[in-house]
Amino acid sequence: MQDYTVDVARTSDGIADASVRSFHLTLGARRGALSLGFNPVETLLSALGSCLMTSLAMVSELSRVPITTMHMHLRGTRQDKPPVLVAVEYHLTVVTDLGRERVDRLIELAHKNSTVFQTLSGAVPISGTWDYDSSGS
Repeated sequence: MQDYTVDVARTSDGIADASVRSFHLTLGARRGALSLGFNPVETLLSALGSCLMTSLAMVSELSRVPITTMHMHLRGTRQDKPPVLVAVEYHLTVVTDLGRERVDRLIELAHKNSTVFQTLSGAVPISGTWDYDSSGS
């Protein structure tokens, strides 16, 4: 078992500060105020993308296969009443010399090893597409 702790404080009207160890993240904390920073849903989507790519990097290292870079675009669809995400979609681009089948297998393993993916996929449907660029650019 592993525990995680984060402190979050509303520091001013519409701003929240999250901190862990010596790191800080400023978040928008007023509904509809897009100029205040990442809102909570955008932060959740960022956590999902970061966790999936962290897991993908881990399984590629363990498999001794190189992945040069990764980029992910995520989209969450929210209904208003009750306010809940009803779908999350992502598109991942991987730069590697691996073939499609190897990339597919690594992404499958990344899903299984991503804490945030495993947690969220029990609550909201997550679908993903991916492609790979073998040109190294």
